Amino acid sequence: VVKSFFNTRKGQMYNEPNGPDVYEGVPKDYTNKHITPKNFLAVLRGDAAAMQSVPGTGRVIDSGPNDRIFVYFADHGAPGMLAFPSKFVVVPTKLLARDLISTIEDMHAHNKYSQMLLYIEACESGSMFS
Repeated sequence: VVKSFFNTRKGQMYNEPNGPDVYEGVPKDYTNKHITPKNFLAVLRGDAAAMQSVPGTGRVIDSGPNDRIFVYFADHGAPGMLAFPSKFVVVPTKLLARDLISTIEDMHAHNKYSQMLLYIEACESGSMFS
């Protein structure tokens, strides 16, 4: 959003016209082109090795069998896929349902959570689990 062609205040984010910048000073683990389906799934799995070469904090979800995980995802979607930021507005980078489900099943098999809630705000988001 902050670097979008449509953003009239480049490098800033605001939630009301002429409002204050709500982006500056907010800690960010990963930004820009490093927000990809591959990296998202590695963070979910707790795969720190996969994130070592990615610019950012290197943080991943380091969870165990007693942890509750909440994931909020907001972007575009279509049947069986979620879109991630891309420099190509028309052709998004896609996270396919089968890859998300496989990651969640892997996390469950490795006792990475007791409960997990995924809140997905995207068109056709329900198709990710049907």
